Amino acid sequence: MSSKAIKAMRWLCTASLLLCWSVARLLGGEELLFPPSVVPEVLQIPAPEAAADATENDSSAGLQSEEYLFSSTVISPAYMPPCSLSAISDAPRPIDAWLEAVPRLLSVPNKNCGDCLAGALHSHRVEVPTRLDATAYGLHPVPERPLLLMEWGEEFLGVGPLAPGIETCSGAVWRPAFWVFGEYRTALQYADYGGQQVSEWANRLDLFGQLNLSGTERVLAGLRPADEELVDGRRFSSLDLRDGSSINGFNSELQTLFFEGDFGELFPYLDPHDVLRLDYGFSVGRMPLLAQQGLLINEDRIDAVTVTRNTLFTKRISNLRMTGVYAWGGVHRNSADFGIPNTEDRNSHLLALLTESDFACSTANVDVVYVQDNTLGGDLLAFGASSIRRQQGYFNTYNTSLHVLGSFPTNGESPFARQGELLFAQTSWTPHHYDDLIYLNAFLAIDEFTSPARGPLAGGPLGQTGLLFSAPGIGRVGAPINVRANDAAGASLGYQYFFDETRQQVVWEFGGQQATDGANRGVVATGVRYQRAVGHHWITVVDMTVGKRESDNVASSLRFEARAKF
Repeated sequence: MSSKAIKAMRWLCTASLLLCWSVARLLGGEELLFPPSVVPEVLQIPAPEAAADATENDSSAGLQSEEYLFSSTVISPAYMPPCSLSAISDAPRPIDAWLEAVPRLLSVPNKNCGDCLAGALHSHRVEVPTRLDATAYGLHPVPERPLLLMEWGEEFLGVGPLAPGIETCSGAVWRPAFWVFGEYRTALQYADYGGQQVSEWANRLDLFGQLNLSGTERVLAGLRPADEELVDGRRFSSLDLRDGSSINGFNSELQTLFFEGDFGELFPYLDPHDVLRLDYGFSVGRMPLLAQQGLLINEDRIDAVTVTRNTLFTKRISNLRMTGVYAWGGVHRNSADFGIPNTEDRNSHLLALLTESDFACSTANVDVVYVQDNTLGGDLLAFGASSIRRQQGYFNTYNTSLHVLGSFPTNGESPFARQGELLFAQTSWTPHHYDDLIYLNAFLAIDEFTSPARGPLAGGPLGQTGLLFSAPGIGRVGAPINVRANDAAGASLGYQYFFDETRQQVVWEFGGQQATDGANRGVVATGVRYQRAVGHHWITVVDMTVGKRESDNVASSLRFEARAKF
């Protein structure tokens, strides 16, 4: 990579971090799934409009919309009143123009690029009128209820009177229902990593069965019969398109099995007047676990027990939620070293305290995690703190988030326990007159930050940076920019365009990273993703990327994927 490219990369990273810091803190991302959630509710962080891929691989910067009805999905958190950068006035102050100079400059190509894409797709853009429309549209019909694969008892999103239920000896009233739902993914994909090629047809099936007992109690079981978990990865059922060989990943192992409930709802007779504050949420079993939007913890299956206290408040905090976590199995250790995959450590035990506080204009998360292991993995103490908000500027409103994370070995360093810090910032905004989204994300890794627990496909903690930094979560194709939180700085800039009432969308992203310790690990890349809804259950995805790693050949990838939600 030339010295000019390296300098440009460093300038982009610095400018991105400064912009994200000054505009300050993001709207988080998690995919909106039409079926019931497969994560315990006591562990979920509300983010109604989000856009991160819900696969376990490095949640991808919140950019794609893969909801059941394929409605618009953009980076935006639970609603909170935007905080103003300046007092309302008729003319911008000099500081307003300075703070918003970069977003305004990056918004310039949005209109022309979007119009060109609309012409190429023979579709129309999703525009927001600037004047009030006096046309009377009348009542819109209610969409048909989505049918699950199997329903017994009360229907999912059904209407009508509730059944009388069954009263238990503890006073709880249960109305049992059983639902079966899931998602099937199949992909044809090709990748050339500078000489090493992957060409395959890969498949993945996520199948869930949920037994509902009441509005707060449920049992969820999940299988992934088409891909098998190994100690340091997953084996997908696939066909190699070069030599015709096949890989068998079929298995019957339980991927998810947990029970969650509320102590006060399970035993209402203990507090008939609801004055003892016994409303403690809990979950126990094998479950997914995320913290700091996947930056701190990103496990797709971990054996744990959690206890949550919600609805705490003070004069300045409208709601405080605290969750204690203890995990005794399925902990996969992450390493900041390249070439070492996330590996299951059967001797590790994890303790965590996860908190979320809602303020008038922002949401703050402070998390502490400790992993105990007397063997080669080593003990590790890690923390994460973040702030998420909507920031009102003079020219636009910005969705911002800022994360600060650190890891500290407490019993000597090992490949899975290193000292380091990670600064991560995200900013996104919607250009005027359209529903499109522009996002700018950046990170700075100091020393060797080590995530306490990450699933076998989750890679490092920086997949949230963008589509180019995250793997698709199916087959052997990895992230176009594979980076660990090891003395590095990077950024991504993306444009997300919506067409045909959000049933089509295009994401165009630029990204790169550069080592800060002088190593030859610089990468620049660009990629395009096209998504289209087909009916009410299918989504087609086309990904194209090309990149150049320092002192290496050009790398490229092409993917076609079909996803069915049922």
